[in-house]
Amino acid sequence: MPKPMTHRPHPWQAYNLRGSPYFQDSLSRNARNTSLSLFVGRQRELRKLLIRIEGSLTGSRQAVAGRPGIGKNTLVEAVKAEARDAGYWVAPKSIALTPEAGSLDLLGQVHSGVYGAVTASCANASGPVVETAQQLVTSFRLHGGGLTVGALGFSGGGSRSEGVSQPPSALLLDGPRVLHNLLGHALAQGARGVLLHLNNLENISTEHARKAADKLRAVRDQALVLEGLHVIVVGTTDAVCTAVLRHPQVRSVFSEPLVLDSLSLLEVEHLLQKRYEALQLDAGGPQPASVDAAVIQELYGLFRGDLRAMLRALEDGIVELLITDQHQTTAPGSLAPISRDALFTVLHRFHQVELKRQLGSTMWKRLEAWAAKDAAAPQSQKQLQKIWKLSQPAVSQILQDPGIIVAVEALPRHGNDPIQYLLTGAARLALLDP
Repeated sequence: MPKPMTHRPHPWQAYNLRGSPYFQDSLSRNARNTSLSLFVGRQRELRKLLIRIEGSLTGSRQAVAGRPGIGKNTLVEAVKAEARDAGYWVAPKSIALTPEAGSLDLLGQVHSGVYGAVTASCANASGPVVETAQQLVTSFRLHGGGLTVGALGFSGGGSRSEGVSQPPSALLLDGPRVLHNLLGHALAQGARGVLLHLNNLENISTEHARKAADKLRAVRDQALVLEGLHVIVVGTTDAVCTAVLRHPQVRSVFSEPLVLDSLSLLEVEHLLQKRYEALQLDAGGPQPASVDAAVIQELYGLFRGDLRAMLRALEDGIVELLITDQHQTTAPGSLAPISRDALFTVLHRFHQVELKRQLGSTMWKRLEAWAAKDAAAPQSQKQLQKIWKLSQPAVSQILQDPGIIVAVEALPRHGNDPIQYLLTGAARLALLDP
């Protein structure tokens, strides 16, 4: 006879919570613990994006930009939920603008996104238009995203490295027709439009951002400007601005990118309070905070508004402390807040080990030299040359290495001024003396 299942006490039960209030997932409408009811701030930006969608009778193309981790995708999830309530059909998944994929892959993903919006929003999605779109999407998915064009139209196969310059002429003729008909079908069924979310323009090189710009230019007439289609592109500021402003053909059909500021400290505190309340196990029980407000304030300053990284640090550090034997035996809801020194000691040790492992001893010594100069101050490549005693090409190569993003963040460029670089919050935690 099998033994009855036993449930191990959840570490967050010590704070009368059914889960971590420091989760980093984007909010979504139907999620229990990450519901959009926890959305905080951004009301002005939310209304601005929605007004542009609802104010266009033919379609819209917008971009949301900002530093990593400040809530860009969560804002777009809120826009999608509001748009869905207003009668727009929304693609269930976002579309990844990956650098290795070609323009035909992007075109295929747009088809898949619109088809997904139609089938998710219309219970009786059928007829020749839907069936033709289904055949195209099935072929695209079965062959790993690549598309070729046979004598009778679309067929599977093809290369994922298709360039952006000259897509096959049959695709130029048939692709827009299939997509146009599918969008027309959605509008005829009562949809006010179809909304797509293009993502993944974050922590990428200038070269990859330019490739994204080329892909958007290549599919502009075939997809982006078709009647009934609304597109929101999301990513870090420099990447998004490069993608949508580099080519005049794309710039002319996109609204000016909406660049987000970080949530204020007051908004972050409100966000955490809403999460504590939503995740409470016993509504009548005690609700102790896991850390004092002063700790939140200090981490907010260290991470400079990078909410995702700050929440990850809080979760990593607190969980490490909660799983000790001392806390396992504590009655639910009876723990005092974790002290600043205990939390920062754990985070310092954790991030130092991780950065040394990921970057190696040589790069770690360079970070130490930077921190000794001024860990909080931005530095240009010229200044880093002096700190690291390296040539300009060597410094440039280091800063272009994708692995360096765990420790160094490039700030958005202003005009022709040199790019400024900052140590990330994780790097500063690793380098500080707790």
